[in-house]
Amino acid sequence: MGKLFAEKYSMDIPPFVGKNIDDDEALFKYGPPFGFHRFFDKIKNLLELLPEHDLPEDLKSKHCKRCVVIGSGGILYGSELGHLLNQYDIVIRLNDAPVQGYTDHVGNKTTIRMTYPEGAPLSEHEYPPASLFVQW
Repeated sequence: MGKLFAEKYSMDIPPFVGKNIDDDEALFKYGPPFGFHRFFDKIKNLLELLPEHDLPEDLKSKHCKRCVVIGSGGILYGSELGHLLNQYDIVIRLNDAPVQGYTDHVGNKTTIRMTYPEGAPLSEHEYPPASLFVQW
């Protein structure tokens, strides 16, 4: 990304926005999707309502993180790529795609699960407790 958008991309921007945004000028230097220029007050008010979250401690210490995003379209079924997908530092799963019963194809590692509210888990046992669940 840095090479493609050198003038609009900063490796210093954290993956999650925390409540202490006052000190982070990089977040507000550019407009979306590269930053939050012109949205300081709205972002500040919203963050006051949300709990504080960040990457797990073991990932924060890594300088280079390898990420993979796995959708819910079923295209991996039959691929037997599960062992390869589990090797990534961060595995982001979208929507409510099942893992159990398909680990040979989709792996079993989940760092972040992102879904719309209607895709939220019905039970706390549906997702590993070590993963971060994000509704958007």
